[in-house]
Amino acid sequence: MYRLLLKRKGLILAIFVAAININFAYGQNCSATLSVEKDRNAKSAYQDNGATFNMVLTNTSSRKDTYNILTENLSESCASDTYKTSAPNVPLNVEIKGHVSSNAASSSITLAAGETRKFTIYVTVPARTASKSWSCIKVSAKGVDCNQSLSSTILRVYVPEPSEG
Repeated sequence: MYRLLLKRKGLILAIFVAAININFAYGQNCSATLSVEKDRNAKSAYQDNGATFNMVLTNTSSRKDTYNILTENLSESCASDTYKTSAPNVPLNVEIKGHVSSNAASSSITLAAGETRKFTIYVTVPARTASKSWSCIKVSAKGVDCNQSLSSTILRVYVPEPSEG
């Protein structure tokens, strides 16, 4: 009877250790950094000439992973001390592009452990967008195996008067 009890305790312990190892392995798979190259996250965009943001995504986990790149126009103000406005943010057009080519890139990027990939966020101003206004765009990287955004950054875009260019 004592041997049977020891076998059950050993089996329960083995299952517990295996569960911790699986959880640790998947937890390590869910980490990345997303940044704007040279920290240039604020730019102006005109109706005839958009703003380009060079982005850098790094897989900081110990395993290969696929990340979905998501963009969202935010309602919070992006006005700065230099350019003040009480006007609400304006929605702008946002496109994810490959870093080297002008072709639209997939919003999904697969990276090996420790690998870095560059891509571009291209922001254009729709016709009839108010001048002297701001747009705040949140760019996020979400691991396919994770339930939350792993890394995000905010892009600030100012739409000046055409004569200010």
